[in-house]
Amino acid sequence: MRIRKSIVAIVSSVLLAVISGCAGNTTNSQSQMGNVFSEGTDAQPTLPSVVSFQVLITGVTVNNSGGSIPVLQNATQIDFARLSGLHDLLDLQGVPNGSYDSVTISGSSAVIGYLDTSVSPPALNTIDATPGTFSVTVQLSNNLVVDPNDLVGILIDLDLAQTIVVQNGQVTGAITPTFKVRGLAATDPEAEIDCFRGGVTSIDTSSSSFAMQGEHGRDWTVITSSTTNWDGDASFAALTTNSIVEVSGKLDPITHDIDADEVGILSQDHFFLGGLATAVIPPTPSPATQLQMYVRTELPNVSSVAPIGAIDSLTLDGSEKYFIGDFHNPLTTLLFSNTTLAPGQRLGIGGALSGSGNSQTLTVHRVTLERQGQEGAWVSGSTQILNGNTGTFQINDNYLAGILLPSPLTIISTQYTNYINLSGLSALTGQGPFDLRVVGFILVDQQTGQAEMVARSVELLTSF
Repeated sequence: MRIRKSIVAIVSSVLLAVISGCAGNTTNSQSQMGNVFSEGTDAQPTLPSVVSFQVLITGVTVNNSGGSIPVLQNATQIDFARLSGLHDLLDLQGVPNGSYDSVTISGSSAVIGYLDTSVSPPALNTIDATPGTFSVTVQLSNNLVVDPNDLVGILIDLDLAQTIVVQNGQVTGAITPTFKVRGLAATDPEAEIDCFRGGVTSIDTSSSSFAMQGEHGRDWTVITSSTTNWDGDASFAALTTNSIVEVSGKLDPITHDIDADEVGILSQDHFFLGGLATAVIPPTPSPATQLQMYVRTELPNVSSVAPIGAIDSLTLDGSEKYFIGDFHNPLTTLLFSNTTLAPGQRLGIGGALSGSGNSQTLTVHRVTLERQGQEGAWVSGSTQILNGNTGTFQINDNYLAGILLPSPLTIISTQYTNYINLSGLSALTGQGPFDLRVVGFILVDQQTGQAEMVARSVELLTSF
């Protein structure tokens, strides 16, 4: 949940049996092993209509002159398009000591999803990507060095703008998978984990910790403390084994537990949907009675209720609670409720299922506005500074926000906004050009009725 930078990574397990002739040292003793965690993110797609790039990552190896070591424990399904600057924790595995100079990523069965906004409400189309399988090797600019009992990370960023081939402005289904890869130390700011979701499986009040199972099937221990921020009405005391949570923080270099900066409760009913709002009926400022959402995440996966990769209609009756994920904002004109839902918002829906089989229905109890990433070029002359980093600027977002959100999109900067590769709001002056990735919340200003973005981070995009 706390946002720092964009990166995507896939690294996982290793055979601890004898690895004769492979990279690094060849014994399997504990002293000859280090640990590698993996995170994931992506750059924006080529066209504004692209909302999904689902791919099955079938294998990952780290390589050097001694050979290649498989480090992906299980094939993992990832929708890269949902991340856009957010960090998703994928795995943590033991790796033999050594220095690794490249990473090979293999995948299959990619599907591109894109919106048709010529109809109202927008409809979703999909196309199978070709080729059906791929394997890409990326050289690391700095070797990944794994020392005894060390904790390091691999970050892999899938560049969708380079991956999805466009002809005459149209998605054809052809892809050229393009990854940016580099290593991380456990203490690097980029090692921060965001939007890591899962179901609570056990709670230990004596240590203020709980266990959760993440979306990729692995179990993790989360450590909370007096410095942990709890979102909305969340608290440690409110956790149950029916809770589905979203956690941010870092892996502890010694214990490998997640030291939580923030915890939000997404559902208290053991069911959660996450995705992108595509239509709100009736539109703001009337209280919404129906929400159409492109579903990217479902916990647990109950395809008869809301299939992943499809647009689902959700009924709102006004009794549901509305929350904003950890949010610091001094502007009281920006609110979130059933009167300020808007297409283009990234939402989490918690609720209760009733019925059985294909007749199950969802009653919405919680709606959480979540952080999201948007990219675009800074609009020259648009910066307005009130004090320090407090003020506004605009970007021309030619991606998804170009069809679901206002263009140009107004960005609100506050004293809490973190600037990356920029000295602050005052750096956005002159003629630029500045290509930016902004991570924050899409809110509706009730005075203007316009959707605007409150920035948690503003990053000047540079190459790895």
